[in-house]
Amino acid sequence: MEYHQSRPGLKILQQRIDEFITAHEEKLEEERKEREARAADGGWTVVTHHKGRKKTTESDTGTVVGSVSEAALKDQMAKKKHKEVGLDFYRFHKKEAQRNEIMMLQSKFEQDKRRIQQLRAARKFRPY
Repeated sequence: MEYHQSRPGLKILQQRIDEFITAHEEKLEEERKEREARAADGGWTVVTHHKGRKKTTESDTGTVVGSVSEAALKDQMAKKKHKEVGLDFYRFHKKEAQRNEIMMLQSKFEQDKRRIQQLRAARKFRPY
């Protein structure tokens, strides 16, 4: 019996938690204002960085304020380039592909050189 009387109900517990949270937030706000006032008295400007962003909901509408809309998020995800693992996943594959490309370019260069030599040799003196 004592055990059940010592444990409050859910509503009472939620009310106590809410009171504690609001008191704690007020205390933190007062401390922040005091720090800013002390810094302002000295002529300093306090610069703080907050990682991320606060996401809050409006109590009357229930919509999330300060967050990215779903349409924008989907659009951003569609624009994002998907990384696919290709044939050159391993380092030696990349080196081999590069080596093959260089060899192919060299062979094309040699063929072009031979063709230009043939064209130069085929040129004849034609006065008329």
